[in-house]
Amino acid sequence: MNKKTMTLRTKIFTLVFILLFLIIAGMSIVFYTIQVRETSEQVHQLSLQTAQTLSFMPETIDFLNGDASVESLLPTMNNIQERTDAQSITIAGRNGAVLTTHESGAALQESDSRSLIYGGTYTVEEKGTDGQAIIGKAPIMYMAAPYTEVIGTVSVEFSKKSISAQTAAQTGDILLAAAFALAAGVIGGLWLTKSILADTLGFEPVKIAAMYSKTIEEMRLYADELRAQTHEFMNKLYVLSGLLQLGRHEAALDFIQKEADSVTMQHHIVFKQIQDDLIQAVLLGKTAKASERKLSFSIEQESTLSKMPDHVDGHALLTVISNLIDNAFEAVKHVEQPRVSFLMTDASPTLIIEVTDNGPGIPKETIQTLFEKGWSTKGTGRGYGLFNVKEAVESFGGMIDVQPNEPAGTIFTIYIPKQTDKGARFV
Repeated sequence: MNKKTMTLRTKIFTLVFILLFLIIAGMSIVFYTIQVRETSEQVHQLSLQTAQTLSFMPETIDFLNGDASVESLLPTMNNIQERTDAQSITIAGRNGAVLTTHESGAALQESDSRSLIYGGTYTVEEKGTDGQAIIGKAPIMYMAAPYTEVIGTVSVEFSKKSISAQTAAQTGDILLAAAFALAAGVIGGLWLTKSILADTLGFEPVKIAAMYSKTIEEMRLYADELRAQTHEFMNKLYVLSGLLQLGRHEAALDFIQKEADSVTMQHHIVFKQIQDDLIQAVLLGKTAKASERKLSFSIEQESTLSKMPDHVDGHALLTVISNLIDNAFEAVKHVEQPRVSFLMTDASPTLIIEVTDNGPGIPKETIQTLFEKGWSTKGTGRGYGLFNVKEAVESFGGMIDVQPNEPAGTIFTIYIPKQTDKGARFV
């Protein structure tokens, strides 16, 4: 069963999608990280500035000294909280007075100690009224000659949850733009695929590679057969030249007549009864190779092929025929009178191909291993011919029959149904 390959369209789509997704995701993460850091720094500065502003207000000092009421200061604090989007604002004094915009007031905290003792302004990150928060601290200074006293602190709190929500909202706009970029990239990838397939006439790269490999193999096969034909033709010319030089004109005429009769018969079968250019070419080449090797190769007169079945690939069938004939040639090379015959007929609903030799034969116990990949009696690096035959016949939905040829040799018969697509069997 052939491994299913990914189409060019799918490959480009997947590659473009993954690359764009990783780039956009990476940029979004970097943007989010930078935005969180910048927003956090801004919140630290804003909380500190707001706390300082409130600590300098006379109303704040008067409230802690008991000279101002809550009603006079709380509206100002609420207004500042609304403008800065702070979580809460709290004024706490050493005397225990507390004023806050939150529901529950908080007295002085441990984190207020730096402000109370040293009069410093700073920010802290600690648990606030709504989880973790950034809180700006500023001391409230009361100038009483001849000294200045820290009478309390102002705390301005910003919730980290709100900071994250604000950053996420900003990142959402970036993600929306990224989604458009991703969609544009995918559309561009699909257009590129369509353009490439148009240039390759719709063939996938795997198909092009297979076609190229088949073409190279056929060219090699044709070149080998042509060399064999040329060599055999030259041998016959040498024989004819020798007869003429010896003055044996009748023998020369008889030689020419026999060769003409033989060629006429073979060519009639090949060109008139077998209507496929590829098979014609390979049979002519095998005829020349057989003559060169001094063995008898005959194409049965009953051979016919009017039309190749639709589900049969001509290149693959060429591989089948060529390998079976070559194996038969190898089987008879040590036989005293080597003979190989070929039969092909589509007269019935089944296309039948039969190659017969008078070689030493094949033991029954090894027939089932003939078609295994790498199995050969010719040494390492061989054993792919019959395996390729099996693969091709499987694709045709055919059957291979191997039987002994009496009194010696082997008969390989292939049955290919013209209308079916069932798996191959080996008998």
